[in-house]
Amino acid sequence: MGFVDSVKDLAGKFGESVERGAKTVSNSSKKFAEKTKMKREIARVQSDINTDYIELGKVMFEKICDDPESDYASIVSDIKNKTANLEELRSILMTLEDKITCANCGAHIRKDQIYCDKCGTKVERPEPEADVEVVEEAETEAVFSSDQVE
Repeated sequence: MGFVDSVKDLAGKFGESVERGAKTVSNSSKKFAEKTKMKREIARVQSDINTDYIELGKVMFEKICDDPESDYASIVSDIKNKTANLEELRSILMTLEDKITCANCGAHIRKDQIYCDKCGTKVERPEPEADVEVVEEAETEAVFSSDQVE
């Protein structure tokens, strides 16, 4: 019976070792999950603080934006210039994307839409300029006829 007892003893030790390993893995997993949860909460709170800073900055900007004697007049001027540049860039992008701005709600919509997707307002379009189309057609014809001559 010595052999059977040694196998039982070995199996018991092996089982205990596996159990300790499983507990260690379980504890490590729980700790990892808790750390991950804490890091997500820290990031969320930091994001909230950053949002509050931005809102505070906007309020302060509105209070001092028309004061040329402000200590921050150069920063205000820089923000206004960059805002104007940003609007110009957005306008160019909308032209490239064949989009226009809804006059009622400001949504970006395709040029060919009849109604705004966001507010339902009928899209008002200026009449196309006939002179521009004629000039473009004339330039196109001139290019084709010069290509054919060569």
